[in-house]
Amino acid sequence: MPTYSHSRIECFRHCPRKYFYRYIAKVELPEPPEQIATFLGSRVHDVLEHLYERVSKGIVPAVGSLRERLDQEWATHWTPAVVIHDRDATPDDYRSLAWRCIDSYYRRFHPFDQATIIGLEQMITFPLDEAERFKMVGYIDRLAKAADGCWQIHDYKTNSSLPTQAEKDADPQLAYYEIGIRRMWKDVGRVELIWHFLRFDHSIVSSRTTDQLDQLRSDAIATITDIERRGDDAEQFRTSEGPLCSYCEYQQICPARKHLYQVRVMPESDLAKEPAVALVDRWAELDAKRKLLQNEQGDIEKQIEDIRQALVAIAKRDGLELIAGREKEVAITASERVLFPRKG
Repeated sequence: MPTYSHSRIECFRHCPRKYFYRYIAKVELPEPPEQIATFLGSRVHDVLEHLYERVSKGIVPAVGSLRERLDQEWATHWTPAVVIHDRDATPDDYRSLAWRCIDSYYRRFHPFDQATIIGLEQMITFPLDEAERFKMVGYIDRLAKAADGCWQIHDYKTNSSLPTQAEKDADPQLAYYEIGIRRMWKDVGRVELIWHFLRFDHSIVSSRTTDQLDQLRSDAIATITDIERRGDDAEQFRTSEGPLCSYCEYQQICPARKHLYQVRVMPESDLAKEPAVALVDRWAELDAKRKLLQNEQGDIEKQIEDIRQALVAIAKRDGLELIAGREKEVAITASERVLFPRKG
């Protein structure tokens, strides 16, 4: 049985077909261009890892040396292939943003003596069950232990949005890591899960109860069992469509997205020759007409019913059984029926 991770489990929960392509079929696609948000996050992580490597050796780097480190890391890894979607922004704008994240963090936590560092980019592997059938792996940005004995699992985020406390209280990733460290070290007492949202100079701290960790473990085992039960049959891994589909790297081969993907990149001259596109366009046109006619029919039916009620009222008032128009007549009949209550 393979070793699972938080990202692997969440991939399946979001879309089984994406999971199939990535982890079972292992479809190889051209490497997508790196997005500027990912590039920025990686460089900030690099610098903070360097910072705490020095701190773990008893050396607190000057803030200026971290700026030099960022510039060096940025220049080393930067390529023109990095994608910037904001046309008004430049690479230097994002480098300045990266530095603001680091600078504000530095000034907030200097001299970095809040806890003893246990590990940086700490890899943890651990079983979810006593029989060790279900195994997980993860990487902790920084694992530390405070003076009061509290273990801290730190994670750095450069997200452009700030989540709520409730959202992080429900986030499973660092809670999986807590399960791991409790397996790896038997003296672990209180544990804090800490996310540092660097763009906002804000940290969110969360904790989990024993019951919550047990439920998380149980849910993960249930998901893994479901995955394993499906085997390697692609038909067992159906697409789960959602807002993230437009960002999926497998759009060009996914049955639910590949024609849309092809149409979006197809030149306009070729679209006119594509029979499937023409059929969908014609269907949309006819469907719009049908809905318009249905609306008109509903309006007509309402008008007819209003007229019927008015004619019945006139017939009752004047004692008529037939009312004439210019070319047509309407017969009016009245009768009584006795209806008995039915079951229910």
